[in-house]
Amino acid sequence: MIFKKLLNKKIIFFIFRYKFRQLALNNLCKNKKLDEYYIINLSGPYLSWFGFLLYKLNFFKNFRFISCDGWPFLLNQKNSINIWFGGTKLKISREFNDLKNNYVTASTVFTPTNKLIQFYPCDLVNIEKFNNPKIVIAMTIRPVDDVISMNIWNSKKSIIFKNISILEDKNFWEMGEIYNLNVNEKHKIYMNIKSLLRLEFLKIIKENFKDECILIGDDIKKIYPDAIRSNFKKGFLGNFYKGNICVDFLAKDGEQALYPRSIEILENGGILSQVRSIYSKQLFEIYEKDLIFNSDKEMLEILSKLLKNEKLNEINKFFQSKFKFNKYNKDTFNKVFE
Repeated sequence: MIFKKLLNKKIIFFIFRYKFRQLALNNLCKNKKLDEYYIINLSGPYLSWFGFLLYKLNFFKNFRFISCDGWPFLLNQKNSINIWFGGTKLKISREFNDLKNNYVTASTVFTPTNKLIQFYPCDLVNIEKFNNPKIVIAMTIRPVDDVISMNIWNSKKSIIFKNISILEDKNFWEMGEIYNLNVNEKHKIYMNIKSLLRLEFLKIIKENFKDECILIGDDIKKIYPDAIRSNFKKGFLGNFYKGNICVDFLAKDGEQALYPRSIEILENGGILSQVRSIYSKQLFEIYEKDLIFNSDKEMLEILSKLLKNEKLNEINKFFQSKFKFNKYNKDTFNKVFE
């Protein structure tokens, strides 16, 4: 009876070798059921071999398989997809680049794609009361020593400070210094500029809010000795995000509002304050003005208000409600396995 019921459901197997990729999927891997989908996590150096065997045998039409970062690489375009985390389409191996079941989690002005996969928060922690919230920033800072990047930053810094989202405008990048560069070189400069922006905005936050900040990351600790070292243990960052105001400057290699870090913030009961992107309105809805900033001035104003505990409970309840029934993740699976 149970077996017959399962045959009427779509069963999704996560089969990636590197177990740390579970962190990037946050709570999604913990779910056993999403509407008509059942989820089975076969990640890790041993279980992934069993998952790969199931994939190769291809016994059941209702089985679906998801691999991450190309190990194992799944060639069957009818029942599987390959997700390339932490990168744009530039991360996909050349030998597999033409396959239609490749999906990436990030895109930029230089790397547009129609194969972008979007996951959403699930099983959000409920915060009953926000007591003395702090500003939490956890991130890495990419070292920049490239001459072209530094020249662009020094000449355009004041413009970027007033309009961060200009980095996603093609017209902004129409400059002689990078005109003849290939897409990989342009993308590297894009990431360099975002790293320099992170560093400057981190400095502004620290100078203005001092002891009200909790900074996390080995790169940050080199600059601010009171910062907390990086720790990749499960749940470590979540404990800091919970009940605090979490500043996010978007991923270094994309403009997606929801990506592993921002999803982790929301799932753990953090209040997400983020750089504006084309996805902001869709995610934050009526709270866009309360949480989204596009300049250094807006950032300071928003953080000052949030520290006064304005609307924190209200905002937390909004995200609890928005992602309660996993509708969005179900829609994602429907799209990639239609």
